[in-house]
Amino acid sequence: MIRLLYISNASPAVSEEQVQDILTSARRNNPAHGITGILIHGGGLFMQVLEGPEQKVLRQYVKILDDRRHDDARILHISPANSRIFEKWSMGGIAGNPLQFQHVSDLFARRLEVVQPTTFTKTMREFAQMLNAGK
Repeated sequence: MIRLLYISNASPAVSEEQVQDILTSARRNNPAHGITGILIHGGGLFMQVLEGPEQKVLRQYVKILDDRRHDDARILHISPANSRIFEKWSMGGIAGNPLQFQHVSDLFARRLEVVQPTTFTKTMREFAQMLNAGK
């Protein structure tokens, strides 16, 4: 199993309705592929975490690259995972600029460096707490 985090630029014309369509589609399709995760959207950006079987996650990411609702997708982190952080969410959603979260901003700034998996995992657990709290 792997966990993949990417960030991309939302298309200027992307609407809240289209974001909801993305979440609805992911929630409908991800369980069949064993994929869970979270989508954070706002400030002209998308940030998404996908976790699940390596080949399924990588195939899903390649499909996401073709989506015209965003561009310039960049993987910020990818690592093996022994357990799921987002096991309750076929796709959780949080509205807000991903770079407003300090750990994401740090990961983005250090995207060309090696980041310790524990730092990445801690960041993902914070997002899971936000989802649990209903934010």
